[in-house]
Amino acid sequence: QESRGLGDVYKRQALYNAVRLRYQLVPYIYTMAREAYETGVSLCRPMYYDYPEDERAYTYSRQYMFGDNILVAPIGAPMENGVSDVKVWLPAGNDWYEWHTGTMLKGGQTVTRAFAIDEYPIYIKAGSILPFCDRVKSLADDDLSYVVTVFPGGDGAFELYEDNGNDKEYDRKYACTSLQSKRVGNRLEVTIGSRKGEYPGVPAERGFR
Repeated sequence: QESRGLGDVYKRQALYNAVRLRYQLVPYIYTMAREAYETGVSLCRPMYYDYPEDERAYTYSRQYMFGDNILVAPIGAPMENGVSDVKVWLPAGNDWYEWHTGTMLKGGQTVTRAFAIDEYPIYIKAGSILPFCDRVKSLADDDLSYVVTVFPGGDGAFELYEDNGNDKEYDRKYACTSLQSKRVGNRLEVTIGSRKGEYPGVPAERGFR
């Protein structure tokens, strides 16, 4: 009884963390949604969209790209001894940062990784610079602060997209902010450009850290 109760608490916490992660990712997701509007390429897409010349892009059919920078390899096996083993194909062309462990893995290989119930097979392209929400309580707040997250492994660039999220004027009333990271010797330079564009309700200031 007691162990089952602890297990339920653990599962609830895992669900809470998953929802919280989704809210943290909103600036990235919204930017990729704009890209889908512009190009017709979905936010969630099969691996062969991005890597059509590699046979594994077709055989590893459970995996998908989540926007341009994130790869997800869903768990489809039951847990044994508290973990599930997942065979993950990491495409060549760049290295991959494993979200939950912070491990940098070489691209161009297949690896078997173990995940607990509160961990997710999420891999981010090395060198990415991505915007996440900071302490989200409601997406209705226009003045949310963003965390500019720099992943090691190379120089990065990202064009953050914003609109008021509440009308059909997004096709012409929106704003973009350039994010860049660059390694100069032993120093990391992160540049947040000035916002370009306007939309109704645009916040006068945006907090970044």
